[in-house]
Amino acid sequence: MKKLLLALLVSLAISSLNAQSVINLTVMGNSYTVTKVFPPEIIGEYTYEGDGGNPKILLKEDGTGYFQPHDVEPVAIKFWIDCEPNGTWRKQVGGTGRYQYTLVIQYQDGGISRNYEYGKYDLLGVMIQPDMGRVSILGERYKPLKN
Repeated sequence: MKKLLLALLVSLAISSLNAQSVINLTVMGNSYTVTKVFPPEIIGEYTYEGDGGNPKILLKEDGTGYFQPHDVEPVAIKFWIDCEPNGTWRKQVGGTGRYQYTLVIQYQDGGISRNYEYGKYDLLGVMIQPDMGRVSILGERYKPLKN
């Protein structure tokens, strides 16, 4: 009974922490509730075809990183994860145990193209693929899934 009560209290404390860090952003005319509290499996460096090469994407625990388009230098980003108003991450569940989160990213460097202008928001899907032991972004940039 004590363990159950303790688990419930810890769960409520985490939900409260997540809810406190939820903000609203408007991206392409749509409103999103987002947080900078991330599932640990999405944090890390994603490389082209998982072989360590360019282009890369880096997602750091503090909600910063970079996005590298093909054949250009990386663009610094800030990012958040789409969530419910209480801070629970929204995820789309698919077959074979796969699921996807949606990130809202904001370009920080700009200047290389209208696609990556400073302050512009974009959406980025992160697919967790337990059956393949990896996490992917854009279907071409991978990192190992660590449990």
